[in-house]
Amino acid sequence: MLKLSPRQRAALEAVCQTIVPPLQRPDDPDAYWARSPRDLGTADRIIEVVGQLSDRDRKEMEQVLAVLASPLVGLTWWGPLKGIQNLRPEQRQTLLQKWSRHPIADLRKGFNALKKLVGLYYYGDHLPTGPNPNWKRLSYTPLSPSDTSVYPDLEITDPTQRKEWTADVVIVGSGAGGGVAAAVLAAAGQRVIIVEKGVYRRHREYNQREMEMINTLYEGKGLLTSVDGGVTVLAGNCLGGGTTVNWAGAFRTPDYVLREWAEEHGNPHFLHPDYQEGFDFVERRNAVTTELLRHNPQNAALYEGAERLGYRVKDIPRNMKARPGLDPEQFWRDQGFSPLGDANGSKQGSVETFLRDALAQGAQIMTETEVEKVWIENGVATGILARHGNHQLRIRAKRVVVAAGSIHSPALLRRSGLQHREIGRNLYLHPTVAVAAHYDHPVEAWYGPMMSAVCDEFTRLDGNWGCKLETPPVHPGLMAAATSWESGEAYKEEMLRVAQMGTFIVLTRDKHGGEIRLDKKGEAQIHYRLSDYDRQHLIRGMQEACRIHRAAGAQRIGILHNQPLYFSGGTDEDFERFVAQIPRLPWTLNHYGLFSAHQMGTCRMGGSDRDHPLRPNGETREVPKLYVADASAFPSASGANPMLSIQALAYHVARGIVRELGVKILPSADKVS
Repeated sequence: MLKLSPRQRAALEAVCQTIVPPLQRPDDPDAYWARSPRDLGTADRIIEVVGQLSDRDRKEMEQVLAVLASPLVGLTWWGPLKGIQNLRPEQRQTLLQKWSRHPIADLRKGFNALKKLVGLYYYGDHLPTGPNPNWKRLSYTPLSPSDTSVYPDLEITDPTQRKEWTADVVIVGSGAGGGVAAAVLAAAGQRVIIVEKGVYRRHREYNQREMEMINTLYEGKGLLTSVDGGVTVLAGNCLGGGTTVNWAGAFRTPDYVLREWAEEHGNPHFLHPDYQEGFDFVERRNAVTTELLRHNPQNAALYEGAERLGYRVKDIPRNMKARPGLDPEQFWRDQGFSPLGDANGSKQGSVETFLRDALAQGAQIMTETEVEKVWIENGVATGILARHGNHQLRIRAKRVVVAAGSIHSPALLRRSGLQHREIGRNLYLHPTVAVAAHYDHPVEAWYGPMMSAVCDEFTRLDGNWGCKLETPPVHPGLMAAATSWESGEAYKEEMLRVAQMGTFIVLTRDKHGGEIRLDKKGEAQIHYRLSDYDRQHLIRGMQEACRIHRAAGAQRIGILHNQPLYFSGGTDEDFERFVAQIPRLPWTLNHYGLFSAHQMGTCRMGGSDRDHPLRPNGETREVPKLYVADASAFPSASGANPMLSIQALAYHVARGIVRELGVKILPSADKVS
């Protein structure tokens, strides 16, 4: 629960009213300009949501509001010695402007956190009384999903039925890695229990209201950040994990990355034909295809602009399959909402594929069950200790497969007593920034395939390191969180352009990683600082994204930054001067929005006892019968959206366990599916 004094509560209200202020405009038929967060109860929603976050997040919000409410806040911007709630509107705006560019990173962090929260809930929240009144002016119409999925509900085992359970294999996590491992092992005759800390939402329960679904399906309600606030991390926290909320891109690990993992990290299997069989296996079951009705306007702009410049660009393979009888146009349109839960079941995530395969072979699934530690007896993994609400349970198993993701897998290993010095280190995030542009035609990037085109021209700017240019899903709340704020009026004006906004993202293959550490309660904390080396590739990607936008006919291009930079037309020389200004902006901590939808590393697989906590078969070096089968096993960043990379690696690990068990015939893709 968020504990705010009356002064802190008033300070939060003042911040909300400053970021999106009520303004008078003569032509305002639907009250877009006159409306304010107070009319929508935005402060109450922020208090409610932050109150459900971690102790650290709640404490930090209480602290930043205490500073803003205190007369001493005036010292931070050389203004009157009054709390923000006692300032005039123009003074409040100046205070926030000063904080957004302040020399002290923690003040920039406080500004960014508040701006993100206000934007998300003012523009993205469905109200108790009905649709958000801002959506009409933004030309945004959420889907009205019906219970039309072809998939029956999954059978979920109630973990409170007993305190002691037994299995041959217990798998922690149900995402890309856990799903594949469960399907392969169950098909090999193993009694499998899958334990997932997130919720299970049936297809009919995906109402695809932006903030409600983000709160339900994402880690930290979509607000998870590194400890210093420098990067916002989007990660699934639901049955199916990242496969439930990702953007459907299905890339194989690039050959040059597989070679790097094999030769530099002692993993010869990455170059073996058997490993490619894993990709074949998961692609067939995921129904991966490049077939496409058409690109949406945002992806079309990336494709056409890149082609005009002579850059390498191609269609993205995606794990999308229309259910029988679904109108092709509806199938096309609805894909843009699948990161908010795919009501049609078109996206072939773990819930639609591998988890069903595992259940059909006798596996069991427990949800909303937090694994506290791996149980180790006589130096060997013998199960897990978990908690479902107030109910503690133990699952005894002959083998434990950890697939909780690169944030939680190392935390679980540490809580279980593993001491390898590299556990938690080498966290890679594919750090990402957005470059938005205004077009003279409707884009409505919330409809159609989220990402169906990719520009690979800059993936190897320096050896194996560089960036991809792709497109993100766009919905009003997420766009408001990313959009620059210079003043309340400019912010409202910018959001009015959202239906004509095309956004590209720069996805950087980071060479230098961060770290997962445990707090005093044993919970994972993200420590990550973008290196100068990786920042140069990020900036180059932004420059090239601007060039592609211009080649595609964009009218206005913006660099999303606390000191935003815009190009609104001019000569080629004017444009190149604009591009040359980008590196001159301050690109240090909390001056801009840095995002991650991919978390990798932290329990690296390889041939060195010193440098790799995992053997090449995925087993931990310290504890026999304890395996890791998720992105945390990557020796370095995959350099491409990692779902298939995780699934192929999990297939390798699970197949190795099957061999170890002495099963003569390994399960084929056809048998499992």
